Amino acid sequence: MQTKLASGIVAALVAALFYIVSFPLNTWLSATMPRHQIIQLPAMVILGVLLAMPMHRLQVKDTAWGIALLIYVMASLIFWMLPHSIDYAFVETWFNRLMHVNMVTVGLFITAVMRGIRFEVKILFIGMVASMLMATGVALRSFNILLCSSYSIDQQRETGMYVILIGVAVYILTVVTFGRMLRANRLRQTQ
Repeated sequence: MQTKLASGIVAALVAALFYIVSFPLNTWLSATMPRHQIIQLPAMVILGVLLAMPMHRLQVKDTAWGIALLIYVMASLIFWMLPHSIDYAFVETWFNRLMHVNMVTVGLFITAVMRGIRFEVKILFIGMVASMLMATGVALRSFNILLCSSYSIDQQRETGMYVILIGVAVYILTVVTFGRMLRANRLRQTQ
């Protein structure tokens, strides 16, 4: 009973936050590239993760399905980082909201897969996300041409810097997670 109540409260909170980020704050968040890509997009992924947290049965243990869902997650992240997708989301509100819903499902899928899949796949996935973020950030910082016509080149470079920092943070998370897992395995072997 408490689990259902907790799930209901979390779902209501996520729905309220989704509404706030997607509707009243949408114009402000979409006004600059850093706010759109560094605040709004990850906020929707986090909402998906929060939505999945009380759903303890939501997990993918089958490696093939887990990898398929992680491919969907990576394809979604790549799609919403493409300059044309960013521009179209800026111009068309319905397309931006499609991004919001897609990113919430990404958060749900990440949580479901990370709960049940093999450790090696988790580390590989997190490492690939870190690499993709750093490469995207370097591209945004280094190109002297405007990639997204809806935003300025200064905003593009600023977004690139933040994306690099997020990529480095995710890489550090990967190394720390890998180190903890190795340490836990060694402790189990000595007992």
